[in-house]
Parts: sequence; C-alpha cells; structure tokens
Amino acid sequence: MINWDSIRYDIGSATRDFNKLEVKVTSIEPIDPKFELLDVRNQLINARNDIFEKYHFDNINKLDYKFDLLFGLKLYQILTEKIGFTNRVASNDDIWRYLSIIVIPDIVHSRWDFNEAHFYQTSRRIWLKTLWWYINLSWTGNEKDTYRILKENTTDTVLQIVERPGIGYYTDTYREIMMQYAKYEDTSRNLFRRVLKLNTAKLVTTSPELVDGGIKKYVLDLFESVVER
Repeated sequence: MINWDSIRYDIGSATRDFNKLEVKVTSIEPIDPKFELLDVRNQLINARNDIFEKYHFDNINKLDYKFDLLFGLKLYQILTEKIGFTNRVASNDDIWRYLSIIVIPDIVHSRWDFNEAHFYQTSRRIWLKTLWWYINLSWTGNEKDTYRILKENTTDTVLQIVERPGIGYYTDTYREIMMQYAKYEDTSRNLFRRVLKLNTAKLVTTSPELVDGGIKKYVLDLFESVVER
C-alpha cells in the first residue's frame, strides 16, 4: 500500500528536479521514483504504450484531446481502482508534482514538452491532476460509457469543468451534468459554459440532492433554463 501522505514535494523541490530533466536519445532522465511507486510507473507506461500502439500516436506530431481522454481514463482507473486513490489524495498538489516530475515525466513531456505549468507550476494546469479530476467528475461507472459521453469534447471542456469551484464536493452533480451534456451538439462550448456558470451560482443556495426529482431533475432544469434563454 502506498502511503501518499508521506509524499512532501513543494514547488521549490519540484523546480529543482524539473530543471534536472533532460531528453536523451530514447528517454527522459533522470527517472528515479520511490520503490513503492515503481509499479505505478510501470502500469502507466504500459497503458501509454498500449494507447500509442492502438491509435498510432507515434505518427502524430502533437498529441491532443484524444490522447488526454484515453490516457486520462487509464490514469484514473490505475490510481483509483488499483492503487486506492481518493479525492483527498487527489487534492494534494505535492503528489501530482511528484508523479509529473519523478514518476512519469516522460509521459508528461510527450504531451506538453517541458512546459512548467503543466508539470508543476500552476495548480489548476498540472496535466495529470486535470486529467484525473476530469475523469472523476465524469465517471459513469465504467470506461466504455465514460469514453462515449466524453469523446466529442475538447481540451477546453477539461479546463471548464476542472477549474470550477466546488470540485470534490458535488461529484454526483458534475457526473450528471457530463452525462446530460453528451446529448447536446455544442461545438462552441457556450452551452457548457453557461450551464456550469448557472450551476455554480445555484449551488450557493441549493442542494441538488434535495430538489424534488433529485440530482437528475436539478441538472435537467439547468440545461432547460440555459437552452430556453
């Protein structure tokens, strides 16, 4: 069992180690995680390799939302279902910085090169963190159905939902929003932004689970209110 509470990795430590990372011929170095996290690294690397092989990402110049979604699903399942990750653990930026720089910097680099914000510097932009929360707040109970409701979204969708206040407190509400949102064609993402904005305002005075009809009806009313405008 991994003791996540034992990981202390502030921005100063992250900056120091990030500046040591180098691109070698076939790898990023140094990569030297704690012994108990070696298996996590191996599982995530294997997941990344399977995705690259299946979707031919080796032939793509720059990875995008499709890779974010596919790898995010694997990241979520490996950490949550196999490793025992919790919302409390996922709220600790020290852990995300450590995973990004010490455990799988090569995977983060493949998506964002050496972009400090996505490795460790900006809390709401740490890539691994945003992926985990995006999947957590959209999870339907299985990988297939979660992929189905998220496949038409974009990187902007990830940022919109992850950067909203209240992450972790109304998980079931966000999951219902993502399920109902999948029914709409919203290429501009304006509908999504308006629904999230209205939800944020209503949560100040409303408990979705106490609404007549429950969370499903609460979310349905959100969409109907925005669409009617």
